[in-house]
Amino acid sequence: MNDSELDLKDLITSYLKYWKWFVFSVVIFVFLAFVFLRYSTPQYSATAKIQILEDKGASSELSVLQDLDIFSGSNTKMEDEIELLRARDNFLQVVKKLKLNVRYFVLGNIRDRELYGGRFPFAINFISADSIINRSQHSFFVDIKSDTSFQYGEDEDLPFKNHDFGSQIQTKIGNIILVPNTEFIDDYENSRLKVVVSPIPKVASSYGQRVSLSSAEKSNIINISLTDPIQKRAEDIIDELIETNNENAVADKKAIADRTTRFINDRITEIYSNLSSVDESAESFKESRGIADLGSQSNVNFNQSAAGEKQLQEANIQLNIANSMKDLISNQNGYDIVPTNVGLNDQGISSAAQRYNELVARRNRLLESSNEKNPVIVNLDQQLEILKRGMQSSLNNVTNNLDLQVNSLSKQLSQINSRIYAAPSNERALRDISRKQQT
Repeated sequence: MNDSELDLKDLITSYLKYWKWFVFSVVIFVFLAFVFLRYSTPQYSATAKIQILEDKGASSELSVLQDLDIFSGSNTKMEDEIELLRARDNFLQVVKKLKLNVRYFVLGNIRDRELYGGRFPFAINFISADSIINRSQHSFFVDIKSDTSFQYGEDEDLPFKNHDFGSQIQTKIGNIILVPNTEFIDDYENSRLKVVVSPIPKVASSYGQRVSLSSAEKSNIINISLTDPIQKRAEDIIDELIETNNENAVADKKAIADRTTRFINDRITEIYSNLSSVDESAESFKESRGIADLGSQSNVNFNQSAAGEKQLQEANIQLNIANSMKDLISNQNGYDIVPTNVGLNDQGISSAAQRYNELVARRNRLLESSNEKNPVIVNLDQQLEILKRGMQSSLNNVTNNLDLQVNSLSKQLSQINSRIYAAPSNERALRDISRKQQT
């Protein structure tokens, strides 16, 4: 035991002879850590969560499709929503709105500092068309001498040229004009700035890869995160991405509403035309026969006939709507939005049309930044084809049933009218016109 203690003491003593080196090493490592933390570029993470609301109006008739893998419900919908958020067009709009393709750097001895948030010493006016600037790559340096003058150069190793703010400068991407920001320019006097102009598609692609989108299984929450050297920029990008996605969703609903409105307006125009024709017939008949009052001519047969006429007219309207919907869907080349809430009493068809429009809107937005061979779009096409065939089948059944109903009502109305037609010819003719007016 004493030998062990002696050996440990000798070991410690042998190391203590080099205590200066240990202290020196600690000081060096602390200094290196300080330098790293002082001059390395920090990274900030911004996160957000969005909830995808479920459509409560989905029809129970669509539940049979949940058994199919290509129409598996919540998971498929969340995957579609993530793909829509990640769409290239969304990031193109974000880059344009936030002007992320133009970056300002204040050059330092060890580390450059990037500016963001509008606190720039000057603004850049591009003379060339946006279509050229948005696809251009260019960088230049600016030495600010005062609030009226600066020096401009495209190569840091070559002499810079003197310019005044507001004058045009020739560059490889066209002429530009630097406009001083009087609020901040004094803060950058005698500083050298580097301005980098990048193609918008390239910047959009970069952020599209850096933004993380995910959702937990059986959850309708999408998690969005982005790591960036500038915290405010990361937050702005996520906020603008969500705002752009919401605007696209509103635009999709507006397209459906516009299509439905046009369909309804066409039906109203047709009904109005028929009603005007009946009113003109009644007016002409009364003038030719000298008839002014119809109340005294009402009777039980007339009421029954009017009720039958109303039922027949409603059945005909339903039949016309169903035939119009069937023709519209059958004549579609590919997949296009169909009208919803057009007055058809079949709730299953209305719910299927609503789901169909949602998938068409997602497909159209994905096609803006992809092609029809994309696996997500192929999956949507399969779902759309199933819904399309289902609606066609349902519409065929509805039109067949309505045809039978119209024929049955016509026979019943004919039996009632046979009793009315025993009245004088004037009374009979006027009642025919009056029934049309009531329906």
